[in-house]
Amino acid sequence: MNKSKVLRRSFLQTVATTAMASSATAQEEPLRFGMIGVGKRGNAHLRRFVKRSDVAIKAVCDVDPSARDAAQSTARADNPRSFGDYKELLGQSGIDAVLISTPCYLHAEMSAAALEAGKHVFCEKPLAISADQVKLVLDAARKSKAVFQIGQQSRNAPHMQEVVAQIHQAGLIGKPLVIKAQRHSTPSKPGTRRAGGGGQRRRFPGWYNDVKLSGDLIVENAVHNLDVCNWLAGSRPESSYGHGKRYLPEPMPSGTVMMDGFSVEYIYQNDMHLDYSQLYLHPRKLEKLPNGIWFVVYGEKGAIELNYGSWTYYDMHGDAEPVEHAAEDIDLTEAAHNDFLRAIRQGRKPVADIETAAIAALTGIMGRESIYQRRMVTWDELGVSI
Repeated sequence: MNKSKVLRRSFLQTVATTAMASSATAQEEPLRFGMIGVGKRGNAHLRRFVKRSDVAIKAVCDVDPSARDAAQSTARADNPRSFGDYKELLGQSGIDAVLISTPCYLHAEMSAAALEAGKHVFCEKPLAISADQVKLVLDAARKSKAVFQIGQQSRNAPHMQEVVAQIHQAGLIGKPLVIKAQRHSTPSKPGTRRAGGGGQRRRFPGWYNDVKLSGDLIVENAVHNLDVCNWLAGSRPESSYGHGKRYLPEPMPSGTVMMDGFSVEYIYQNDMHLDYSQLYLHPRKLEKLPNGIWFVVYGEKGAIELNYGSWTYYDMHGDAEPVEHAAEDIDLTEAAHNDFLRAIRQGRKPVADIETAAIAALTGIMGRESIYQRRMVTWDELGVSI
C-alpha cells in the first residue's frame, strides 16, 4: 500500500477516534462555560453547547440586554446568570471556560483578562487587530496554564489536515514552492444593501465597516484563508507587499472604510511565496477564473488544488491522471468545540492554539499595513516575538 493511502487511512481513523472521544467525555462532569458576546455568532455557539451533556452554561454576557435575555432563554436548563460587564463574569469562581464572540477590537482585551483570571478561552477569530494587541494575549497565554483556542475552524477539517500531511510528510508534490489563493465573490446589484466588503446581501453590525474596530477585510475576514496558507506553507511570512481599496460603488482609499478588494504577496521564512487576492468584483459566470475560495500549492512534482469541499492532485507532466478526494461532511464548529473540550480535559494544546492565532492575525496585520503604507512591510517591524 502506498504512503498516500496509508495517510488517508490514518486520517479516517482519527476522525472515528474523535467521535468516540466526544461521546466518552459526555459521561464526565460538565465544563462550566461563560458566554461573552451572544449576538449572531455567539448564539450559534450557544445553540450547539446547550445540546451537549458535557457543557453547562453558567453565565451569559452582552452589552445588549435583549441579547442576554434571549441567551438565558436558550440556556434556561442551566439557569445561567446574566452580566452586562465581562469583568464581572470573569470574577465568578464557578466558571471553567469562556467563549468570546464579540467585535474584533475587543478580542485581545477580553482574552488576556480571561487567561489572567485562570479561565480556558475559546475566542472567535481574529485574535487581535493590532500587533500590540497580539502581544498582550501572547504574554498572558505564556503565563497561564489555561487552554487557549482560536476559532479558525479550518484547522479542524480532516481533508485539510490530510493535505498538509501529504505536502509535508508524504512529499506528494515534492518540495513546495508557491501558493496561489483567492476569496472572490460577486457584488450585489445596484440598489441592494451592500454592507462591508461582501457581495452577499447580509446585514453587518455597525463596527464591521469601521476599520479601526474590525481591522479591515484582510484581518476580520481573510484571516481564515491566510491561516490556511500559512499552514500549507509550513512557515510564517517574513514580508508582505500589497494594494487594495474600496472599489464600489465609488473608489475610496484603503484605511477609510472596509476594502472590497485587495491583493497581497507574502514571502515566507522558508522562501516560499504566496499570492493572495480577495475581491468582491467577480462576475458570477467568469468561468476561466473560477469564483469562490480556493488554494493551489505548486511543488517540484505537481500541484494540489484545495477548497472547502475537496482536494485534487495534479502530476506536473500529466503522467498520472488528476485524483480528486472529497471532503468529509462534518460540522466544523462542532469539531472545533470537540477539540477545545478535549484539550482542556487532556491538558494539551488544541490544534488552533495561541501561536496559530497570533501568526494568523499578524499575517493579516502585516498585509494590511503594506496596503495602507504602499510599501513592503516586514515581520520584524511588527515587534512581536513568536
